[in-house]
Amino acid sequence: MTESKGNSYGIFARPGRIRGIIAIRNLRNGKTLLEKTEDAVKAFKDERFKLDLGMHPSKELQEEYTATGLELFSIDLEKECGKDEDLDAALSECRERYMKEGIALY
Repeated sequence: MTESKGNSYGIFARPGRIRGIIAIRNLRNGKTLLEKTEDAVKAFKDERFKLDLGMHPSKELQEEYTATGLELFSIDLEKECGKDEDLDAALSECRERYMKEGIALY
């Protein structure tokens, strides 16, 4: 999985934690899992680890990942949030925007 928004791997080089919403996207069908996180870099690593071990809590995402492989998935920082920003509200906002755009969610 790659972090593809903005600078290539930019958040991995930044100091400190980055709060926000991450998106795991199936590049073949566009279906996306949105999750909130207090630490995006750690979340990227954790999500990849779970998918590689076949232990991701989203059964549908796991099945598609296992069937198609790493190359057809991306992981992005969808929205960066400030330290006082409500992550639940940011997640709801992202989900609503995706649904309005017709993007299927896991």
